[in-house]
Amino acid sequence: MPADTAEEAQRRARILPRLQDARGRLQPLLGDQTLLVALLTAASLGAGLAEAGVLALVAQVAAALVDGGDRLSTDLGPASLDVGIGPALALAAALASIRLALQLVVAWLPARISADVQAKLQTDVFGAFSRASWPTQADDGEGHLQELMASQILRATEAVLHLATFLSSSAMFLALAISAFLLSVPVAAGVMVSALVMVILLRPLNTIGRAAAQRLSQAMMDQAAGVSEAVRLTEEAQVFGTATDHRHKVGGLIEEGRRAFFRYQLAGRMTQNSYQSVIILLIVGGLAGLYLTGAGNLATLGAAILILIRAASQAQCAQAAYHGLCQSIPYLDRLQQAIARYRSSTPADGGSPLPVIRTLAMEGVSFAYTPERPVLGHLAFKVAAGEAIGVVGPSGAGKSTLVQLLLRLRTPTSGRFLVNGEPAERFARTDWQHRVAYVGQDPRVFQGTVADNIRYFRPLDDATVERAARLAHIHGDIVAMPAGYDTVIGQRADAVSGGQRQRICLARALAGEPDVLVLDEPTSALDSESEAAVASSLAELHGRVTMFIIAHRLSTLTTCDRVLVLADGKVEAFDTGAELARTNAYFRRATQLSGQAS
Repeated sequence: MPADTAEEAQRRARILPRLQDARGRLQPLLGDQTLLVALLTAASLGAGLAEAGVLALVAQVAAALVDGGDRLSTDLGPASLDVGIGPALALAAALASIRLALQLVVAWLPARISADVQAKLQTDVFGAFSRASWPTQADDGEGHLQELMASQILRATEAVLHLATFLSSSAMFLALAISAFLLSVPVAAGVMVSALVMVILLRPLNTIGRAAAQRLSQAMMDQAAGVSEAVRLTEEAQVFGTATDHRHKVGGLIEEGRRAFFRYQLAGRMTQNSYQSVIILLIVGGLAGLYLTGAGNLATLGAAILILIRAASQAQCAQAAYHGLCQSIPYLDRLQQAIARYRSSTPADGGSPLPVIRTLAMEGVSFAYTPERPVLGHLAFKVAAGEAIGVVGPSGAGKSTLVQLLLRLRTPTSGRFLVNGEPAERFARTDWQHRVAYVGQDPRVFQGTVADNIRYFRPLDDATVERAARLAHIHGDIVAMPAGYDTVIGQRADAVSGGQRQRICLARALAGEPDVLVLDEPTSALDSESEAAVASSLAELHGRVTMFIIAHRLSTLTTCDRVLVLADGKVEAFDTGAELARTNAYFRRATQLSGQAS
């Protein structure tokens, strides 16, 4: 006896952490839906009791009709019933109507809960991503966020439906079990033992199904990344004739997904089909038990059989839902991990208002992506408001990293980035975003009108948009378009050329009237006409806006007051172009090559 007590205590000690773990995993699914979940459980319990009442009445009426009687006189558990066949059928119809109404509620609630949870997950994932730091965003693989927002959230939301089905079926099973107990203790014992046996027998399949779901989740993420990469390289694949190789690569990912999906489906269907077979055996066993206990009343026997069958069916639904819930949890885990990773990287906001930017300075700034991979070392320079600074250097010198530091997308590993003599991180990020603008070497536009692309979700009026377009020397091109500023463009659309996209993005940067403008290779992929238009814009901005111009084409630097030469992550020289042409070997050689190219 003491040994049994100790064993029971150990069993409870193992179960409690599992229940707590399950509760912790499911809590994000429920959120503020607890009341609706409770209502679902109550409605299901009521529907189960109503169904049990209908089954008991139908069995008793059937027995009375077989006996040729016109009245029903029997005991239904603790209640005695002595009515005519007609009133008994009317009562059965009323209970059936109540069950129907409750079942409609049971159908509506999971749909409502799952829709709310899906929207919440999508909001949480994208919200956390949009607030995450740039390094965290940049570390995401291709298609990662898209896959999280689509398939992974859809699969995680299915957990809500499985949870709702599990609660609903369990409540109905409980109602049927209680009803069976009121009719016959042996029947109730048979129902409860049957359910316990099925849970124990099919537990290994739940573990297998959960592992299969984890592998399928990873396969879906890998496949999304591969497809996104193939789409991005479509033009190159056509030019280099490598479409077949892309198909082979994506085909391998598809095969991995096929194997993972097969294992996932097999585990689920094995559980369901095994349950059906076990139910049949248990029904036969229940009938044998009734026979051995001498339950000979035909009506009671009929009601017991009907309740046993329906209870077994609800137990099967509950087990299938539990299995599905276990298979959905890996997707929920992946989403929660992604949200936690994004949120943990949200950059701190200094909060101090940022006045007009008068000076920018780097004092001993170093940066490394990893400790063993230094990129910039001990940068030191100071720039006054209105200066135009060129940044040149060989590939790998650290120019792109410097751009990210200037934009506060990354934080120096050591040293200080000063704004008006104060550490940059002290100032509110929103103020910084209003006062510092950027034009990348790969101009990006979204599906929308030209005006919307220049406005870029900011509350700017039409006059401000047009003024920025004129300053970027793109106004004439825009008014010549079919619908002018209302012309719809997109990244892959044919409405605008590469040079026009670059100038639209320049207009976007200028529309907010920034203090500082950072341009990364603004003319590297432009024709001579577009390059001249951009050069004119930069000349007009000179003295009005502090500019950092990263360039390989030295012709872009004609408006620059000084040029910073980067080499091996260090400032090799920082002076006027004329002085650098005389004293700096790299700049002199680049000037010679630029002259030969022109």
